[in-house]
Amino acid sequence: MRSIVMNELKSFDIHLEHDKSKEFPITDLLIEEKCLSYLQKQMIEIKAPNLSVTASMLSKRYAYLVVSSTLYSMVEFDCALNFPVNACSLNKERKLCIQASMCKWQELKSIEREQWRETVLSTLFSSHITPVLKMLKKTSRVSAAILWENVAIRINSLYRKTLAKELVPGKIERLYSDFNFLKNASGDLFNLTENPIKHYLKIGEELRLNPCRKTCCLYYRLEEDVEGIGYCGNCPIKEKQTKARTLYNVRNKN
Repeated sequence: MRSIVMNELKSFDIHLEHDKSKEFPITDLLIEEKCLSYLQKQMIEIKAPNLSVTASMLSKRYAYLVVSSTLYSMVEFDCALNFPVNACSLNKERKLCIQASMCKWQELKSIEREQWRETVLSTLFSSHITPVLKMLKKTSRVSAAILWENVAIRINSLYRKTLAKELVPGKIERLYSDFNFLKNASGDLFNLTENPIKHYLKIGEELRLNPCRKTCCLYYRLEEDVEGIGYCGNCPIKEKQTKARTLYNVRNKN
């Protein structure tokens, strides 16, 4: 099972093979001076206009690497690999390199799944994602709402794509159960006073009818549109512009 899960994690750009001399340790993201230095270098690398845009782009990428991969493993295999901050680093291509010997497998065995899930996700968010996002906010001055919605958008996307596949009933049940747990979790799960993603999580019909974000991730402000999309598909700014143009055209016709 572990080898199967590990092979699946490669599709999330998580790798065991790495060269420490060419990587940036995630522990450095928790140190203000080193985090600032890294963001400044990334700002030049991705051609962002400021640190806020850079931090937002980094948080989207990091949520995909760490959060999406964990939730996928939980639904697919009832198993997850713990990612301690000191076992993780990013290489130049922004892939996650891990020291496997420091990452413990969290498998559902004798305990109830609800108890297992809470332990896995509390460790993921409280000990890893929350500290990283707090420092990104502090060093870049980007809104915490943007950073946390970036995380939620990755979760929404993962569950949407997973549900689009042909799944056995047990996996669908696990997926919805995990989604509802995250949606209704208290702030304690994140080591915060409130759940920072509950207002941004959507699934099924709600996501289909209202796919747009509440905040903008700032992708459109990059100097180079590397993805060739102009705006993200769920961009609230793009939606407002579209509505404004529609209203303008209707008024001109009248």
